Amino acid sequence: MVSRTAGMRDGLMRNATPHRAAKKKRGRTRTAAHDDKRLEIMERCADLFDSGGYHRATMQMLADEVGLGKPTLYHYFPSKTDILFAIHQKHIAALIEGLDSEQRRGSSPQQMLIHACRDILEEIAHHPGYVRAFFEHYGELEGSKRTEIRARRQEYFDKICAIIRSGIDSGTFRKCDVEVTALGFLGMCSWAYQWYPPMVEKVPPGKLAENLCGTFLQGLNERP
Repeated sequence: MVSRTAGMRDGLMRNATPHRAAKKKRGRTRTAAHDDKRLEIMERCADLFDSGGYHRATMQMLADEVGLGKPTLYHYFPSKTDILFAIHQKHIAALIEGLDSEQRRGSSPQQMLIHACRDILEEIAHHPGYVRAFFEHYGELEGSKRTEIRARRQEYFDKICAIIRSGIDSGTFRKCDVEVTALGFLGMCSWAYQWYPPMVEKVPPGKLAENLCGTFLQGLNERP
């Protein structure tokens, strides 16, 4: 899913007056509401990108989709590209954080790969518009936005390579070209965005991940 690839508060002064404390509390509430609205906009716009295409969508169409006036939409996102960028950020962050969490559990290399596959399939199942935008519209990002996402993609790819390398070093996996194997693994998992959505209710992500990885790991595991 990765081409060779692509975090936050200090307290106020303790002697603040009650009036100031109340104002700060209201500020935090507005910020939370603002962030929630941004997420809602991202979800709805991703669905529109998925069904109607990114290039055909205009800011007016996006505003209509989320039930906002176009000036209000601009308050949350200055442009369509900024929405696309936020979608990329959220998607790759979910995958990286998933791997980091599993690593903290001390999972084996095999378990790590199955978890990585399951995370990708979970994203496809629950956020298909995010995934399609991530794969098909990365090229629409420019400048610092593209640089950031490229670095995050590379970070994720490097983590997958590290999992495979650790399996080889421990004798769990046979010796192989680590980068080619990582690309094959990610291709297997990621391409599911093309065929998995209609199967989601019948085959949950966890079950499909076990099936896909079972075959992949048979070829990767070191022979006794």
